[in-house]
Amino acid sequence: MESRPRGKVIIPPARSIVKTSELIPVIGYARVSTWREEMISIAIQKSVVEEAAIRRGRYIARWIEDPDATGRNFKRKIMQGIEAVEQGLFPEIWVWKFSRFGRNRYGVAINLARIEQAGGQLLSATEDIDASTAVGEFTRDMLFAVAAFESNRAGEQWKETHELRRSMGLPATGGKRFGYTWHPRRLPDGAGGWTLQDERYEILDQQGDIVFDSFAEYRQGKTGFGKVAVWWNDLGFTNTRGDAWQDQTVKWFMDSGFAAGLLRVHKPDTRCPKPGRCQKEEHHYFRPAVHQSIVPGDDWEDYWDRRAIRKATPPRALEPVYPLAGLIKCGICQENKRSSAGQIHSCKGDPGYGYRCGARTRHHVQHEPVYIRRRIVEDTVRDWLVDKAAEIDAIAAGRIALPKPRKSPGAAQKRKRLEQEISKATKAIDRATEAYSLGHVPLDSYTRTRDKFTRQRDEAQAELDELPKLDAEPVSPVPHLETVRGLIKEWDTISVKSKRVTLAELIRRVEIFPDDRVEVVAVWDPPDPPREAKKSAARRAMA
Repeated sequence: MESRPRGKVIIPPARSIVKTSELIPVIGYARVSTWREEMISIAIQKSVVEEAAIRRGRYIARWIEDPDATGRNFKRKIMQGIEAVEQGLFPEIWVWKFSRFGRNRYGVAINLARIEQAGGQLLSATEDIDASTAVGEFTRDMLFAVAAFESNRAGEQWKETHELRRSMGLPATGGKRFGYTWHPRRLPDGAGGWTLQDERYEILDQQGDIVFDSFAEYRQGKTGFGKVAVWWNDLGFTNTRGDAWQDQTVKWFMDSGFAAGLLRVHKPDTRCPKPGRCQKEEHHYFRPAVHQSIVPGDDWEDYWDRRAIRKATPPRALEPVYPLAGLIKCGICQENKRSSAGQIHSCKGDPGYGYRCGARTRHHVQHEPVYIRRRIVEDTVRDWLVDKAAEIDAIAAGRIALPKPRKSPGAAQKRKRLEQEISKATKAIDRATEAYSLGHVPLDSYTRTRDKFTRQRDEAQAELDELPKLDAEPVSPVPHLETVRGLIKEWDTISVKSKRVTLAELIRRVEIFPDDRVEVVAVWDPPDPPREAKKSAARRAMA
């Protein structure tokens, strides 16, 4: 059959009973899925639809094609056709089969309703159904249900295939990976057939070295994803799709764990609507793979530790101008249970002359002025490091003992007794509920028993809540001794960025006060008490 130009009016033959002037312009839609379901090409679909439209007195005035799109969602060009019907430009949308419109029952129902509410229709060239009748509408709904069932069944089969590959230590979808050569299972033999082999990944020497060095630079706080992307692009490397690297694609690659010999897998018990596109870290876990790793296990753990530190670091502190960027806090605001960052202030021609309370500068709070020269703060922090090095040496030598948490034997015994009472009451309520559901006890007996044990449980819980909290074991600063010593030794030679990264490993914040008073809070100090969330001005106005 000869192909016809897109959008050209198709004149019916002379023997047709349809008059040319009576042809109604409509939209034609053709789709072939990502997985080529049913293998009906776009050209065949268009030919069938055009012939069926002519027989019904229509012609395809506009074609909308989705040559490589799944029907499981409506993020497709078909939305353009729906909008055209809503705007009154066309009365109908024609498809080869209803399954081409979509295979998601929820999405089909919503978008089909949009077409019909605008006075339009969705018609199938191969399924002659009159949806204006009850039987026709039911039949069309059944065809959509069957299409959704087939799609879901295929999806389940693909999930089983992916899980089988993961159990073999292979990525779910195979394909190329940066830093590795992919040897697929099937290779063309040159004679129209296939040669089978064991699928595997082998490290590429040059790319492997680049990946290893990039992880090392990131762990040491010397670079970020953006700089890694620039570096790889300057070396002439592209990603597996042949495109230039970007900070986001570098992040995805490094976080995937593939270079560490791991597979990043979505947890099956998390109810994500689209697991394949989920980027939440808590929704994934890592499984061992069979390919050789570029990054050793310890370096991989250090990489994630650095990721956590960078995530908690203010953006401006990632490229700091001053070593204490993002660590300065107003001490008065901290005492009033309000967090206020110290704001750098220029004076006497020096853009970083001093620090002051940022909240007070913006007139968000009112308290006495807090202003201190930056040099005083940095000198105080260095003196603090020297004192802490001596203190940690004494702790490691046993000359200073860390304070032990207070223990109250009476409170511990009471806590254990109350927890047992709560457990017994809860089990008694469960047994009573089960007996009532099986018809072994009448309703009034069940109600009395439930109320009795509920009251006992609530009283024990209230008493347990009033007990003093158990003191946690203090965190030892000894593991930080080498970091403190190294920072003191390299204080005058290390770069500002490296100094900021190292200080963040030791210092939670630096509080500034009036009269040039500075207090340093270490990461091993007791944690801050939780603060009540304060409402914004807009929420306070609505209250």
